[in-house]
Amino acid sequence: MIKWISLFCAFVLLPCHAELVVKDATLRLLPPGVPNSSAYFALENTGDIAEIIISAAVSTDIARSVEIHKHVMDDDGMHMERQNELTIAAGQSIQFVPGGLHLMVFGLKKPLVEGQSVNFNLSTKAGLQVSFDAIVVRP
Repeated sequence: MIKWISLFCAFVLLPCHAELVVKDATLRLLPPGVPNSSAYFALENTGDIAEIIISAAVSTDIARSVEIHKHVMDDDGMHMERQNELTIAAGQSIQFVPGGLHLMVFGLKKPLVEGQSVNFNLSTKAGLQVSFDAIVVRP
């Protein structure tokens, strides 16, 4: 009986975890003097619980701030909307693409260079930090 109780507890008390994986990250190269840019990538939750992304940041000193944005269509046309939270379910993949979800990079402090690698961080409500590099590419 103790063996069954131990086995039951092992399965019930197994910690659930989320693991976020970023793939194919790019940062848009724009003409000199353009103060903002945008980053695109695939984000996959390979864990067994949902994660809620609450912020994004550039970990180098290249920009003033980074925000998660989404293009939305309403009666006034298409515009961008800041996303304060983004939930990614267990096993789900989300695409950050032009015209959809993306990271807005505000206040570039110096021009980007094609092929340059820029480090980003995503933070979740649970305290998970996801670091990834985006390669600067022409649109």
